[in-house]
Amino acid sequence: MPSWQASVLNTILSYVARPSISRGKAKLPLSQVRQRLLELDKRWLPWPEKLVTASIPLQHSTLLHYVLLDDTPRLGNLFYIRGGGFCFKTPHAHARLVADISERCRLDTFIPDYRLAPEHPYPAPCDDVLEAYLHLIELKGSDNLVLMGDSAGGNLALSLLLELKKRHLPMPKACVLLSPALDLAITGDTELILGADDPFFTIESLLRLRGAYLAGANPMSERVSPLQGNLADLPPLLVIAGTRELLLQDSERLVMQVKASGGAVESRFYHNMPHVFPLFHLLPEALEAREQIADFVLSQLIR
Repeated sequence: MPSWQASVLNTILSYVARPSISRGKAKLPLSQVRQRLLELDKRWLPWPEKLVTASIPLQHSTLLHYVLLDDTPRLGNLFYIRGGGFCFKTPHAHARLVADISERCRLDTFIPDYRLAPEHPYPAPCDDVLEAYLHLIELKGSDNLVLMGDSAGGNLALSLLLELKKRHLPMPKACVLLSPALDLAITGDTELILGADDPFFTIESLLRLRGAYLAGANPMSERVSPLQGNLADLPPLLVIAGTRELLLQDSERLVMQVKASGGAVESRFYHNMPHVFPLFHLLPEALEAREQIADFVLSQLIR
């Protein structure tokens, strides 16, 4: 049974988050929605006290280096790709999650601050993420490197793995995906999609963000919809999602396809949880998921 905190959060998301992303009657352009989200993120979510950042300039974007101020020896590095529907970012919310994961897993963290749609549609985010990853392995190597991404960041993470495999480039040691958006072609079960009681997304908001990112690109391309790619020979995966998600099928299909290809994948679908629920640290289920992530990551790094 889900916690009372989860029930409250789902109600709040239904009344606040879902209408703000859908176009509805407000007709706010995505750039204004982005600015409002950034203001709310900064106002209500304090930056983690022990987390400091440095910026590494790239050709069109920036690679952020997040460092926890403690004396714990590091086991490796985390390359975390933030979500936000390809159009938004919430630096404070993600910093709080990343700081916790970094501390639990004893990792330094690098975050690609990729360009956002609609101003910079596909392939700009993919290109920025690839450039940031290649720069990171130049700096730190690929040993004990963990890849992680949520939502649209999960899409970019799996797309990155397929591109690395295609180019015969060094892979990360493991990959964690939280509520990944993997099928922009929307080839799943339509009845399940329409019947989803998602407190965060509507079909309208999904199509709006999808259209802003694609800008006419082919949604069946494996770089856009990595579920369309060959998922064999990937590093071990952990997939976490909530059962109330509009995008739940993406995670379920990923797990099935990786298993069918002979790959190593673990998964957990949390009952009645919303999209990327591990971000919300007040949820008992979020803390449980973070502990699961730490167990998985440490099991891959310490052998």
